[in-house]
Amino acid sequence: CMRLTPLLALLVLVLPSTRPAAAQPGLVIEQVTLVDPTATAPLRTVTIVVRDGRIEALDAGAARPPAFRVIDGRGKFVLPGLWDMHAHLAAITPTGRIPEDYVGHGVLAVRDMGSYPDSIFPLRERIRRGDRVGPELVVAGPTLNGEASAGFHRKVVTAAEARAAVREVRAQGADFIKIHRATTREAFFAIADETRRLGIAFAGHVPLVLSWREASDAGMFSIEHIQTMYENEEPNPARVAASFPQVTARLEGAYGDSIFAVLRRNRTWFDPNLIGYERTIDDAAPAVASLRRSAYQRMKVVAAHAVRSGVGILAGTDVRERHGDALLTELERLVEVGLTPQQALAAATTAAADA
Repeated sequence: CMRLTPLLALLVLVLPSTRPAAAQPGLVIEQVTLVDPTATAPLRTVTIVVRDGRIEALDAGAARPPAFRVIDGRGKFVLPGLWDMHAHLAAITPTGRIPEDYVGHGVLAVRDMGSYPDSIFPLRERIRRGDRVGPELVVAGPTLNGEASAGFHRKVVTAAEARAAVREVRAQGADFIKIHRATTREAFFAIADETRRLGIAFAGHVPLVLSWREASDAGMFSIEHIQTMYENEEPNPARVAASFPQVTARLEGAYGDSIFAVLRRNRTWFDPNLIGYERTIDDAAPAVASLRRSAYQRMKVVAAHAVRSGVGILAGTDVRERHGDALLTELERLVEVGLTPQQALAAATTAAADA
């Protein structure tokens, strides 16, 4: 089948990434191939009419309003704007790293899974005002964790600390709450209850003191990173590498079936971040890289099991550079673990919108 990256390289961005000038009443893209990730027949030829930054007609016979700018779309493709469902735009310095790169690759929305609040919230507002080109940002702000293992982490241990943190981060402007692996059971269930009370989601790593089934049953919205599944099965970091073959066999069998059945029943999304792990392999020393490469192949086997089990899959990257390009590669990796190209596009478009 056609590789995804060449297909997406032909992307036509329908909407401008900055506010349209008043002198330009609208845009017509004629005879372009529409890629619809939800359709039984995903390709059809349409003419698209955009007025005041919004699509008002999408039909093969749509009329061309006078004075609208016209683009010949023959030989090109248009699809919904892409989402990167796992990013960190302001977790390192300099902050706000090249959000323009996302837009240049057709990534028009990003779920930021943890950043410095005094950087990420102002960046989101600058993009919303049109002062800077960038994707729409859905933001967690500081990550809640049982230890401050990164500068943008906020330590919470008790239920009272966790509830207070959820309320304060929400008041800062967070759209959802991100948690990490060192979260205590007490704090986890307090976060689950407080976010439910406030009507917002919580997502991230399943704490090492919980199972994936417990986290899903408690209402965790999405679980991130394929490697965290192994960490939860073997919480001792000194034994994780040695246990990979045995854990893979367990996850590939009936035990894995039981986990993915719970995720599917609860509609807990899974964001495997394959490219995020893959990018760590070549950065490591040769001996470590060899271990990671072997582990990565086993992770992809488990990710394929999740796909076969019908778990809802999202496309995220968790990379610090080559932002948009990395998402296109993630879509190819999702095809490698069993999604069709159409389903992989859905993971970064319509499934992300549903989520």
